[in-house]
Amino acid sequence: MNDKMHKYTKIYDNIWQIAEDEGVYCTLVKGNELAVLIDTGFGKRNLRAFIEKNISTPYIVINSHGHPDHIGGNHWFDTVYALPEEWDIIQYFEEQKPKTYDLKEIRIGQKISLGNINIIVVSLAGHTKGSVGFLIPEEKLLIAGDALNEGLWLFNYGSLSMNDLYETIKNTLELDFKEYICGHSNEKYIKDNLISHIRNIENLRIDDDTKQNIMDFETYCSKYEDFNGKSEIVFTIDKV
Repeated sequence: MNDKMHKYTKIYDNIWQIAEDEGVYCTLVKGNELAVLIDTGFGKRNLRAFIEKNISTPYIVINSHGHPDHIGGNHWFDTVYALPEEWDIIQYFEEQKPKTYDLKEIRIGQKISLGNINIIVVSLAGHTKGSVGFLIPEEKLLIAGDALNEGLWLFNYGSLSMNDLYETIKNTLELDFKEYICGHSNEKYIKDNLISHIRNIENLRIDDDTKQNIMDFETYCSKYEDFNGKSEIVFTIDKV
């Protein structure tokens, strides 16, 4: 669906994936008492105006992690929440620009009541050290930001090791959800898709054929595919 500023896909009637630019998505979760906006995109268009046009309750804004395509629209809002471990990453990618909003703390395990539904903040550390996901028990859904993308990046400032990522994905498989959505797709994935990331890490390819250069980093790209799904992990050698 479209309006003049943003395209959006209804994952459920009350959960929307909002595209400011193709391939980058923010997530709006609408309860009957409170709404939550997860991530703010590049910030090229007035996301605040879109959100306030499409909800009838108060709302809060949370960053899943601190990369520029997920925090660029923070300036449209007065207050944004993030895990404290991610604050230096947000500052790093904002390139010392003066903040026009208050950055406040969320915590792992925190439960946010939206009235008729709830959000539980969970750790998805790996892609960045303070990456978080948002579990919605009523829908058996996990909102994962970039932490569980089919194509995962493990390089640049603030990312953790391959072992950390492996443990995070194993722990995520223990959570109570059936499907998940990511920051670069408007589709739902089934939980078992994550097993392909596990197999990729267990059979990681590091050779001349997987070597590449992304954003001036010397990286490797290990790919794996089976009946569970696809996995593509881009990493620098120091993360192994």
